[in-house]
Amino acid sequence: MKKPFTRKQLASGRFDILCKGRWANADLYLFQQGRSRWVIKDFFPCPPLIRKTWGRFIARREYQAFIKLRGIPGMPEASFLMDDYAVCYRFIAGKTLKDTPPEAVGPEFFLKLEALVIRMHARNLVHLDIRNRRNILVTDAGEPALLDFQTSLHLEHMPKSLRNLLMDIDFSGVYKCWNNIQPETLDPERKARLETINNKRSLWMFKGYPKLIKGERRRDDQ
Repeated sequence: MKKPFTRKQLASGRFDILCKGRWANADLYLFQQGRSRWVIKDFFPCPPLIRKTWGRFIARREYQAFIKLRGIPGMPEASFLMDDYAVCYRFIAGKTLKDTPPEAVGPEFFLKLEALVIRMHARNLVHLDIRNRRNILVTDAGEPALLDFQTSLHLEHMPKSLRNLLMDIDFSGVYKCWNNIQPETLDPERKARLETINNKRSLWMFKGYPKLIKGERRRDDQ
């Protein structure tokens, strides 16, 4: 299948840099191709060793997550691999939950976000970084969307106890954001579930990115 654009077209076209990644993280671009806008997560600017190992692995990992979630509103659409080092998907207009005023979202938003997470889990995928409000989008229509599936895991062939723990981590992200932004609207049952999950999270060994990814930004970003 023909790709919507290539790296050569990217280099000669119009794009904005949304974010310069740390030395082992991708750069994020917004690229205009005809009437369509695309988000490009690109590991090509990383040092060669990182690009050809970690970058290649994560680009394909995220693409596989997008493939699994195709057809679910609120998930990245029309995804493809530009090459071994860059995954692309259609731009979703909106603001991250972190940049959205608290009064602009209500309990209905978080109920829809919870339902979105349930649909994702039904496809045997967990996100694992929903606690980060930068990974939750409030679309221009006020609907929730999820971004950045770099930490996602596929649930097939996992023991039931581990599957449940991983899914609970996603739900704790929803309820944590809800509790921080609209605490008066979070019902006692979900609040109690958040507390229970937080106690379980002490068993989760992978918290955030590995230290090697939290190093200095690449020199071209200084």
